[in-house]
Amino acid sequence: METGSIIKIAIAAAGIALVLSSFWFLAVKKMTADFAVIWETFGLLLVMGSVSRCCVWQGNVYGEGTVICMSMIGLIVCYSFSLVLSRMKLKNHELAIEVSLLRQEDKSIGKESSKDLLIILPVKDEEKNIQKVLEQLSRPEIERIADILCVNDASSDTSGEIISNYQCAQITNVFGLGYGSALQLGYKYAVRRNYQYVIQMDADGQHDACNIPFIYEKLRSNGESDRQPDLVLASRFMEGSSEFPVSVFKKFAFWLFRTMIKVATGRKIADPTTGLQGLSRDAFTYYSQYNNFDHQYPDANMVMQMLLLKFQLVEIPAVMHVRTDGKSMHSGIEPVWYMVRMFCSVAAVAFRVKILKMG
Repeated sequence: METGSIIKIAIAAAGIALVLSSFWFLAVKKMTADFAVIWETFGLLLVMGSVSRCCVWQGNVYGEGTVICMSMIGLIVCYSFSLVLSRMKLKNHELAIEVSLLRQEDKSIGKESSKDLLIILPVKDEEKNIQKVLEQLSRPEIERIADILCVNDASSDTSGEIISNYQCAQITNVFGLGYGSALQLGYKYAVRRNYQYVIQMDADGQHDACNIPFIYEKLRSNGESDRQPDLVLASRFMEGSSEFPVSVFKKFAFWLFRTMIKVATGRKIADPTTGLQGLSRDAFTYYSQYNNFDHQYPDANMVMQMLLLKFQLVEIPAVMHVRTDGKSMHSGIEPVWYMVRMFCSVAAVAFRVKILKMG
């Protein structure tokens, strides 16, 4: 066999090994989804490059094999470094959450509440929207049943100052930790303050506060299995939901995630990426524990995980609005990266729980 052919086979094998090992480490929670997607993409490029007719890898270039050996060593070193960095990043987020809880808690946090419902709002540079949201949540019918916690993810605008004008708790992260970490901080807070239910909603004005009483009522009512649900998903795409326009790209993403969840769990979920959710104490206690929650994009992957772990999940129609002010975290090319990352995350969750029996 010619040297060039051997090199191509070696490169293809290395690419396949990168794809499989990255997926494995993502599934067992040893690598973050960001690193896993990068390495899987690089592995696919190696495979495609090795079989391409225009491949430039020829035997005479690597005649002595020195360059190949050095390249493999460099690849292994970089890959190992990304594993270490992933571990440090996960631990860093956990530690930063604990520091935020201990260091910058609101004065009211030390007091027990007579209410059993906590509303969690992750806030990141929402000075144009947060006031309208908090005005809605200040209505008597909501104040009567719920406390409000705003998790300020190190906003660089005046969001924190606006929040301080309202009767709600505010915790400011020591630095920007991401949407998922802000939610997980709220879960930890709810566990320590002994709340029985949590409703999470966005601070950008898309989630109408009129949904809160309905979600709360659903959380406390017994379902078909004669037990209260663990998760209540407020859906944009059910009969009775308000009109909510979405792009063709997002429609494809929703279809893809619905299909993956349906294949793995047998459940049809109308809106697998909704951020408006109600959680029982069992659910948010599980989420509050280390490495049980995606610190960046907790969407369809978390729905898949909870269904496979036999948590009770129900959907109800919801009233939602299109964002009118501010910048969405899914703007620019971010939706493309999000879809690829979420696809890998959902597949990894299914592999971890169904095949590896972890969770």
